[in-house]
Amino acid sequence: MKLTAGILSLSLMLTCGSIAFGQTEATSEKTPATDSQEKSPRTYRLNYTITESDGSKRIGTQHFALTATGDRKEARAKLGSRVPIVTGSYNTDKTGVSNQFQYVDIGLSISASIREFQSGVEVFSKFEQSSLAEEKSLVGSSDPVIRQATLENTALLTADKPIVLGSLDIPGSTRHLDVEVVLEIVK
Repeated sequence: MKLTAGILSLSLMLTCGSIAFGQTEATSEKTPATDSQEKSPRTYRLNYTITESDGSKRIGTQHFALTATGDRKEARAKLGSRVPIVTGSYNTDKTGVSNQFQYVDIGLSISASIREFQSGVEVFSKFEQSSLAEEKSLVGSSDPVIRQATLENTALLTADKPIVLGSLDIPGSTRHLDVEVVLEIVK
């Protein structure tokens, strides 16, 4: 009887001890999970201003806004047209000659990514503007000449302070573009 009571009390101690130990482990597993939860990245608005001039005369101003987060994901805006360009031709038995086309984006493209630092926000911006030129290509009469201006820049910004990312002369013309950006904290 003493042996049975001893075994019973030992098994109760082990059982109760493992329950208490199991509860302690479960509680300690939850604590690191709540401590290591990631903070959601801050959201920013990038306000781009593109000022076009012809010589010293201001022709126009365009404004574009992108929202981006501080997790280095890219924000992108495109405005323009897709222009078909003949890339080849082949003979078919039924219809004769058929052309192959490739489409090229013409217009404005802005992309940006953000990285946060204690001293400010680093913004990588890529600005591309393209257009069709009036003159035709010397290669083929139907091939267009495409004018393109590209600006890639990384700048350290502070909220609500404008910075000029760069200036571009548009090839084949007397026109000029100034690209400026202002960073706003949204959330």
